[in-house]
Amino acid sequence: MTVTRRDLTALGENVERIDPVAPSLQDRVRRLVASRAGDRDDCRLLLEALGLVGGDPDPVAGP
Repeated sequence: MTVTRRDLTALGENVERIDPVAPSLQDRVRRLVASRAGDRDDCRLLLEALGLVGGDPDPVAGP
């Protein structure tokens, strides 16, 4: 099976920005990304792509 990496820069340029979501939803998304990411770097990359970096300094560490 071939692994394909998506170009997140191109994706960000093609996706329309929406209004900010509620902080409770942002927290849920951070936890979901952290639980599914392969490692800390993947988690950080995904959160940055979603514009959700901040708040919890280490989303992988979790509660």
